[in-house]
Amino acid sequence: MKGWLDMKGKVYVIGVIIATFTICIGIFYYFERKIEVVATSAVFENQTLYAYVNRTVDPERLKDGSIYIENQQGEKVDAQLSLGKSASSIAISGLPKGDYTLHVKVSAFEKFTNSKEKKTVKFSVIEELEKIASTEDLKNYFSNILNRDPYQFNSREEESSNVMEDSAKSDATGSPSEGETSHSSTNNQVDGIEEGDIAVTDGRYIYSLKENTVYITDAKVPQKMKVVGKIKLEENTYPTKLMVYNDTLIMVYDKYKEKASDKGHSIGTNITTIGFYNIADVENPKLIREVGQEGSVTGVRQYKEVLYLITNTSPRYWMLREEPNMELRPQVYDSKAGAELTSVPLDKIMILPGSSEPNYTIVSAVDLTDFENTELKTETYLGSGSNLYMSKNAIYVTATNYGSFENRASVEMIDIVQPTSGNTDIYKFAIQGTEIAMKAQTTIEGSVLNQFSMDEYYGYLRVATTTGEWGGESVSNNHLLIFDEHLNEVGKLTDLARGERIYSARFMGDKAYIVTFKEVDPLFVIDVEDPKKPTVLGELKIPGFSNYLHPLSENHLIGIGYDTKVRVDEASKQTFVTTEGMKVSLFDVSDLENPKEVDVEIIGGRGTYSDVQHDHKALFRDAAKGYYGFPITLYEEGGEYGQKYLGSGALVYTITKEGITLTGDLITKAKAGEQYEDWENLVQRLLYINDAVYTISPSEIRAFDKDTFKKLGAVKLK
Repeated sequence: MKGWLDMKGKVYVIGVIIATFTICIGIFYYFERKIEVVATSAVFENQTLYAYVNRTVDPERLKDGSIYIENQQGEKVDAQLSLGKSASSIAISGLPKGDYTLHVKVSAFEKFTNSKEKKTVKFSVIEELEKIASTEDLKNYFSNILNRDPYQFNSREEESSNVMEDSAKSDATGSPSEGETSHSSTNNQVDGIEEGDIAVTDGRYIYSLKENTVYITDAKVPQKMKVVGKIKLEENTYPTKLMVYNDTLIMVYDKYKEKASDKGHSIGTNITTIGFYNIADVENPKLIREVGQEGSVTGVRQYKEVLYLITNTSPRYWMLREEPNMELRPQVYDSKAGAELTSVPLDKIMILPGSSEPNYTIVSAVDLTDFENTELKTETYLGSGSNLYMSKNAIYVTATNYGSFENRASVEMIDIVQPTSGNTDIYKFAIQGTEIAMKAQTTIEGSVLNQFSMDEYYGYLRVATTTGEWGGESVSNNHLLIFDEHLNEVGKLTDLARGERIYSARFMGDKAYIVTFKEVDPLFVIDVEDPKKPTVLGELKIPGFSNYLHPLSENHLIGIGYDTKVRVDEASKQTFVTTEGMKVSLFDVSDLENPKEVDVEIIGGRGTYSDVQHDHKALFRDAAKGYYGFPITLYEEGGEYGQKYLGSGALVYTITKEGITLTGDLITKAKAGEQYEDWENLVQRLLYINDAVYTISPSEIRAFDKDTFKKLGAVKLK
């Protein structure tokens, strides 16, 4: 027994020693790990530059010399230093044009040792964008990205003002004057800025897409509809958006083209192309001109007489190891200049401040009043773009920073450093006709959900953002940030619904509405009349969530999303949330401090879905009748695989401030034994012309009486 006790004691002592050693190693690592400081390489004058560190900064050290800035001559300069939204970021402002070095001593952090370690980061304050000077500069840019992260590859190739408000307005428009045609329009985010859609009408003809063909259907007499024209595109060409401008059909399509590499073999690339077709004679549409640019489309917008196209592309820069002289410039195409792709001139490539992504953002503009002859204005920027929002005087493009403190290499041409992950760059391009100029840039913490998370109002940009991870180690948080015309932050509202994330946002004049979700749906009503002091006025918590918010009137909102249920796992006894049927809500915000859900419609069960959940252009509106509808596919719980198919088609509701009423049930019920929907017959859009409502699917167009919703006629698309 005594021997066993002696052994037990030795084991205990050894365990204590190991534990103590482990703790010491942890402490040593925490206090002695290398300081990491990163910042964007450039910032415009009058804007704030953020430096991100891998430790918590002591705010008291901002004034004692632990953090300071030197100019190019090595002299200390005065700058405004403050902490960013977190204690691990340093905000720097108040510097004139020039080259600078940020110095951060180890004493700047809340916990430090006697180490003399100091970190320096170089950056520039600029008046205008830097241009690529040579082919070697461009090669260096991509080579250093490749060295920084050799496995990154092409993973992200796939968006003082005197302008009046651009915020969302209600659909309360009047009836057309006598003799005018009443017809649908695209559900655009900003009134007067056309976004294009897969089906549009000019009041007589319906233009719709099916695979690589555009069908032109004469819908003047619903009972006698007929296809009067077709535009069949060539192989490997697929249309995505349509617009009608006077006698011109504007078609956006993806065209796969081959281009030669330096080793002689061909490689494919996607060209986002715009075709301008004269449709004065709809039976014989004629292609007048094509323009295109390499990459995937970030957004297409038409404002007044100008069409804007924004794409994002990344060259195959990882091939530099095999082909050191490969072409890295993006390519563009204009049928007016010839049939071949041409590379963007070097002097037309500019570097977005802080850019360190292997992507190009290409912004083009064309004057529609003389599109046959007018010059295509194209600007090319190094730096990626994802979400796009456009006001009447600016285009805003966001780019997510995916970098980390690891896997970075210095860059000789430009001091490029990678911000921490979870940050978003916002670039502002001023527009005046076809003139495009990059005017401002800022970096915010967190991610932007979609274009509706941004809005411009009397020159101020409002942005809804989520930081952290929903359900991850870094607890999520939601914020509303407001910027002036130079993208300097002037106001903010932070820490909304901690632990949740934003599911939808909508700005209506001097009010903002944000929906977050985890187990319930808080709808926040926010006063943004004073851009310096956004304030939560009211909050409503209800089951489910809204993916899309649509203004009904000044005091009413429509929410479209899903109903949810909180369930309990029988084994672990932990709760989890499941989505159920689709949910249409009517919110009354006339009492801003006490928003109410005055009516709700639950449609179908689990598995029910509609394109309107992720594409706002799928929403059908007829304000004069109070109609709102959408395509839908119905499921319910049950069946062999847990879900039972019920049918597909469309639903139209009358929605007023009094409530929600189903008015048009255009569902084709599932046949006996039919388990899934048929893509060819799925309704994709609804339109109206005068007194008829039309459903458009890949296989046919159907017409219904606008009052009774009885079928009037149909035409096959073949």
